[in-house]
Formats: sequence, structure tokens, C-alpha cells
Amino acid sequence: MAMKPPDPSDQIPESENKPGPVTRRALLTGALAAAGAGLAGAVGLHAQKDPLLGGSRLGGKVPFKTPLGALDYIDRGEYIHNFEIHSFLPGVRFSAGEPLMSMWAKGTRRLLPSSGGWIDITEPRKPVLVKADGTGRTGGCVAYNTRLKKWLSVTSASQPNTSAGPEYPYGRYHKEYFDKQTSYAGLRGIRVSDITDPLKPNLLCEFSTGKTGSGTHHNFYDGGKYAYLDAGFSDQLRMENAQRANSNALMVVDMTDPANVKEVSRWWHPGQLMSEEAEYKKFLFAGDESSWPCSHGAPSVPVRVEDGGNVGYGGFGHFGMMVFDFTDITKPKLFGKARWDFETLGSIPYHTCYPVISDNNPRLRGLVIGVPETVLPDCREPFKPAQIIDVRDPRNPRIIGLFPRPVAPPNAPYSDFCFARGRFGTHNIMNWVAPGTSRPEFVSMTYFNAGVRTFDISDPTQPKETAWFVGARKSELENYQEYFRDGTETTMVEWDRNLVWVATHTGTYCLSTPALGRPVLEPRKIDKWTVAHCNRGWDDQTAASVYFGRGLSELA
Repeated sequence: MAMKPPDPSDQIPESENKPGPVTRRALLTGALAAAGAGLAGAVGLHAQKDPLLGGSRLGGKVPFKTPLGALDYIDRGEYIHNFEIHSFLPGVRFSAGEPLMSMWAKGTRRLLPSSGGWIDITEPRKPVLVKADGTGRTGGCVAYNTRLKKWLSVTSASQPNTSAGPEYPYGRYHKEYFDKQTSYAGLRGIRVSDITDPLKPNLLCEFSTGKTGSGTHHNFYDGGKYAYLDAGFSDQLRMENAQRANSNALMVVDMTDPANVKEVSRWWHPGQLMSEEAEYKKFLFAGDESSWPCSHGAPSVPVRVEDGGNVGYGGFGHFGMMVFDFTDITKPKLFGKARWDFETLGSIPYHTCYPVISDNNPRLRGLVIGVPETVLPDCREPFKPAQIIDVRDPRNPRIIGLFPRPVAPPNAPYSDFCFARGRFGTHNIMNWVAPGTSRPEFVSMTYFNAGVRTFDISDPTQPKETAWFVGARKSELENYQEYFRDGTETTMVEWDRNLVWVATHTGTYCLSTPALGRPVLEPRKIDKWTVAHCNRGWDDQTAASVYFGRGLSELA
């Protein structure tokens, strides 16, 4: 059946102000007094402090009000603890963490994808932007395909988001906005490119996940036979949160011939389809117009299915973290799932699922870090902590530890990051496929306006913060889309050089911390990657006779 997006007027009495397009003039002059809904009650605020609320709403749902003590400007300060800055490339940021593999390398040369090209980080003190010119794309999942002896990239293609903003504070629930965004006529799916020559990417394939739905967003491809897609393959996948018109689920595709990608299977959580309303109503968040009943991040698969692996860990928002059973890759099912027990509205409780790589520390084996994503700025939705999840029994995953909530720098003009404007909360974690041998106790995560934070999880029940860096910001409150996005997005660790790379909307930083070790600031050839199966013949270092026909235990 055709999906009819809810009309805000269906839920609001005629006497209430109905949300609709809000003019810039009205916001700046304060002609619209915004009313905060839900737990906070109705509190009138100046419009320049409350750009999202164009009218009052009934019920307890986000967007809640901006805290009364929030700054009326963007702080330009830079704050640092237990980090050292080695370089800064202004105006350019790399993509990593979303997905979990993004570095291209050959010999000593190391590249991280950026818009329209790469950031060459071979010389850590002198990162430079290099442009790419070809038919293909850089970015997305960057992986070496051993069988083909080629580097490939798998990039996402999707319809535009229905992002909440001053003009449409309830995003997808404004019909004219919903219709505009879903009328997108471009590719919804993935593009696969040969990036063996990174400066001349060659498009191999455009694969559609469906003519309706959202396309893909945060995929997982490590160079093997299968790619796991965070795919909106139908407009019949329901969504609550204002930021998306439709929701995403899982699609597995065969990459044997990357120029001819083929669907293998798909899976969605019971209740996701519009036709499964009775199943959906079993969840407390059903109908709240705020929660995220949706995949955001394809499963991380620690051992390839073709090598005998059968487990994947995927974030499905308020549904929880799914522990997938890929024993039959054509019919994915679940071993179990973990859910955040405290029911809170908004944001994405499970955005990225990071399997901890621990070969030498038994206490840290069988753990996954579940990373949420904050969606709205100014603490308009409850803070959600990143979690450490014990998955040694895949049928009974257990949350055993929570990462601490970041505390504002003592010399900052705000006492809490909720007052600092912009989004506050986790976003991306370090790459899973990275150069060198990972230190399982060391974790680097980004927190938008709270910068990048590193942690020691030697005791996984009590993660401890070890260093933080909050870079200078550049936005203005008058530009909502600018200050909403302004902050620290992404981090990547080079284990073999003890470097932490950080991408902010101001630029790219290279950092080091004593918690990781003495930095190596010269070019270095990569001897190995963090994940065993990514070391098979990569960079022409290993003869085919060495790795073909051998098991993972022999290659580790």
C-alpha cells in the first residue's frame, strides 16, 4: 500500500499553532515564541535561541526546548588535555569511522578520503589535499580486494534527508517537505569504483537497492565476497524520527564481480514494514514521532562468511543492536540482540557497532562497542552513552559498561556541553581496519561539540577518559545548518605510528597522546593491518601461493 506521511494537523487541535514553514525574518525578530514540549513543559524562549520550534505540540517528544542557560554565540575557544597537536589542515576534513574502513595505502603512501579526492597523510606534519579525476568515486568503504588485486571503494547513494530545521522543524512530518525530498530521481543504492589508481577512480557499477526507499548510508565492505548494506529498499519501511523519510534495514550483496553486484538477501526487523503494524505496536516508542526504528550502520562482520564466520553486529536504533546469524547468508536471522534499557526519545541509540580486536587480552575478547549518534543540537533530546557489550554468548548479549559523559573544560564559558550550542553526544569511533596492531584497551570517539575523547577500557565495566581535544569552531547561530553541523565528526587511529587523526568542520588535525605512545612523525610502510584477513597479499607484498588455501588461524 502507498505510504501516507502523517499530517501534523491530525494531532493538534485547531486552537494550537500548527508547524509549518518558518521564515528567517520571523526567527530573527522573535515573532514566533517557541514552546518546548514534553518533560520540560511549555517554556517561552527567544526565537534566535529556539530555531526549531515553530509552534507548540502536544505530548512528550523531541525537539525539546533549548536550555535557558545556552550561549547566545558560538565559542571560538580551543581546549586540550593530554593531547599534542602536530598539524592542522584548515577547511578540509576526511571521512572515516562511518564506514569502518577508509585508508588507501601503498608503500609509505597513506590516503584518507575527502570531498573530491584524498588527504595525503604520508607526512603527518604536512597533510595535503590531492584531487582525484575520473569516472568513479573516492570515499565510502575503502578496501583491498585480494582476489582481484585491486583497491575498491563502495560509496552510498541516497535520497536527501528530511532534516529538521528552522523552515521545517518537524522534518518528515511536513507533507510538502516530505514530498519534495522523496521525489529524488537519482540513484538509491551504491557505486562501486576501482581506486587502484586513487587519483583516477574508475566507476565499475551503480547498483540500485530499490527505486523507492532511501538508498544506502553506512555500509560495511572489507574487500571480501560480500558487502553488507544499510539499505532503504522500500518506501514501506516505516520511520518515526524527523530526519529521515523512510527507514533502512539490511541488504547483503555479492561482490564477486564488482562490476555486476548481485543481491543475496535482505532482512528487516519485525514491525518495520508498514504492513506489520500489530508487531510494531508492541514497542513503547511506536508512534512517538521521535525515535529511530531503523538501521543506521550495516553489520560489522569480524570473520568473513567465506572464511567460516557467521556473526555480524548491526545497529538498529531503538530496536537495539542485532547479533546476526549469517550461517545461511541467503537467509539472515538473529542469534540475539541488546537493547538500551532506559527508554528515551530521539537520537540513534545504536549507530555504529565496533567489535573490539583483542588477540592478547582475554578480558577484552568478545566485546562490541555500541556507539549512539546525537541527532538534534542544543540537548533537545536525552544524552545516550556509548556502551560496552559482552557478546561471548551471541544469544544473550549483555551491556556491561558505559562510557562516561564528557565534562566541559574548566576554562570554557559554559558549565556543560548542553550550553555550548550544536550537537552534544557521540558520533563516530575509530576505524576497525587500520594500519598496525590495535591496542584493545584504547578507544577514540568523537562527540560533536565535545570534540574527540580517548578512553582506557582495560576494565570494560568502567571505561576511563584519558585525553580530549575540542577544536575551534567557526559557525554562527544565525545559520542553523552551519552551527548544527559544526563540531568534531570523525577520528582515525594509526596504530603503527601512534597518531590520532581528527576531522572537524574547521579542518583536519593530527594528534598524539601519551596514552597511545610516542608518535612516529615520518613516513612508514605498513607492515600489517588490524584485521587478519586484510593482510592477504595486499600491496603485492605476499605471493598468492602463501595465502590461497590457508585458514585465518594460519594468516593471523
